[in-house]
Amino acid sequence: MNIKPVIETALNLIKPNMTISLGGGSNVAQLAKSLSDRKKLNLTFCTPSQETKKLCEHLGLTITPISNISKIDLAFDGCDAIDYRLNALKSNGGIHLFEKLYAYQAAEYIILTPINRFTPTLNTKIPLTVEVVFAAADYTLNYLEKLGYHCSLRYDKEHNDFFKTPLNNLLIDCYAKDWSDIQHIATEIEEIAGVVATSYFNNLVTMALTFSPDGKVKPLRKDDIYDKL
Repeated sequence: MNIKPVIETALNLIKPNMTISLGGGSNVAQLAKSLSDRKKLNLTFCTPSQETKKLCEHLGLTITPISNISKIDLAFDGCDAIDYRLNALKSNGGIHLFEKLYAYQAAEYIILTPINRFTPTLNTKIPLTVEVVFAAADYTLNYLEKLGYHCSLRYDKEHNDFFKTPLNNLLIDCYAKDWSDIQHIATEIEEIAGVVATSYFNNLVTMALTFSPDGKVKPLRKDDIYDKL
């Protein structure tokens, strides 16, 4: 897949002296590599991803802790699914709590995504992932299954144990027949004692830079998205 045009589109949004957040995923990694050649822009970088942090440091980009940053101008990230209202699921990485914290602080939260992930409603093959403290995991699983969802604790085959988040919590992957009511579902789940966050990003994405396999880029802003479909 030709991602060079979408990276160039993202680079054109970046102005000197901005504070830039770089999330997770391969597309953001390519953006980081391109930015490593533009040190004259005098950018400040932060990231919610430990993998991206390691990559940036390898590229010679200094990562500033979020506690030392007063504002984020542009936050770039990827997603597993995004709908026509620019609501997204960011489930596979398991760091959605931190990604949300950075998204909330960003003036612009921009998703880089292949066009096939941009659908009228969210793809049901992508789970709603729930971060939960260990003590509440069994209760939350039982609660969700009683509501009719197919759920399972995420397993880490590499370490032969349940997947642990950076805060040492567990992840529950929750599947439904459709996600037409996902906002209500996510809100209900987040009210369960012991649930830390879900991977549903509601009304956070301000722009999606979608791209086709041949590299054609379609920027979609929340304000004018329906005019561009």
